[in-house]
Amino acid sequence: MKIRTFFHWLHKQIYDYNLFIPDEDEYDEINDNTIDPATAVRHQRYATRLYIPLLIITLYILFFVTLVSPQTRTNTISNITPTLFNQLHLEHSETLSCPCSTITIPYKNFVSKTISFHPVCSSIFVSKQWIEALYLPYASTLLVMDFRTTASYQFKLLADLCTLSQKTITQSLSDLDNTQLITGQLLSEEEVEFKINENV
Repeated sequence: MKIRTFFHWLHKQIYDYNLFIPDEDEYDEINDNTIDPATAVRHQRYATRLYIPLLIITLYILFFVTLVSPQTRTNTISNITPTLFNQLHLEHSETLSCPCSTITIPYKNFVSKTISFHPVCSSIFVSKQWIEALYLPYASTLLVMDFRTTASYQFKLLADLCTLSQKTITQSLSDLDNTQLITGQLLSEEEVEFKINENV
């Protein structure tokens, strides 16, 4: 029986609970406006019943957001090695900050270049002596299908293509040597390779 009495008392307390009980001065204003005091109390209870759940929901959301939001912590590491940097970059790529002491460095300081041309470009087949030896002043008297009619011109074209490719690559290497990598943060090996490939 005591439990039933307790629940009855609790229900009455919740039902009658009113956060917005007016002060004595406010009762006078209510009476001046000819609002029934019972209606005013009922409206205050409705407002209380709306206010309390909204307050609880707001506090819950604030608590949940505070609980879920990550806490940032700054760790400073001196004398970083490439292995340690790669490990930290894998684990904390979004928040890792490693400022450089120098923001520009020429590519020639860290890019090694090994260029190899087709062996024909350094063979006798593109030499002036070979091309002149193949030249036939009477080539027009030969059949069109005879290789000797165009051999000199074909090897001259091959020599010109080799020369053009060598000049183009030499110029590209010179441009790369004069280009600088500009970054304020330490880059991973993959990022450096990507930047090099952009400029090659």
